[in-house]
Amino acid sequence: MKTFRLIGMALLAIVMCVNFTSCSDDEEEQGETYSIEGTWLLQSSKGYIENSNDKNTWDESYPDLQEAKLEITKNSNGKYTFKEYYFQDGSSSWENDPFTYYPTLSGTTLTVTPHIMDCWDTAEIKSLDKTKLVLECVGDDGNENWYTLDTYVRAK
Repeated sequence: MKTFRLIGMALLAIVMCVNFTSCSDDEEEQGETYSIEGTWLLQSSKGYIENSNDKNTWDESYPDLQEAKLEITKNSNGKYTFKEYYFQDGSSSWENDPFTYYPTLSGTTLTVTPHIMDCWDTAEIKSLDKTKLVLECVGDDGNENWYTLDTYVRAK
């Protein structure tokens, strides 16, 4: 009888150890959140521009990171300021007059309102981490529409 009691107590101790070790941390870890704010350099772009009789596609990579620069800041009114600079090959510098627009952010969707000619209407943040931003952008100017998937790396 003492043997059964000893075996029972040993089994109970083992079960309790397993139970306590498996339930030590049931909460899932929250992933880090990163800010879209900062300076980003275009690493690659693919997409298309199409109108009623033509569709132009591209799939480009910019390993030297000297194609486009995007500066993003958050404003006090909840909107963001996006300033797009393009690299000028002849002068080996960024242009002085950036293309500027003011999207709002809801979840992972950026929206530019009212519509700006030659600017995307919505952009989905497909990926954002410490060093990389991927934007999927769509736009429609009435006579042509476009799609781009742009990958940026954070400037150091």
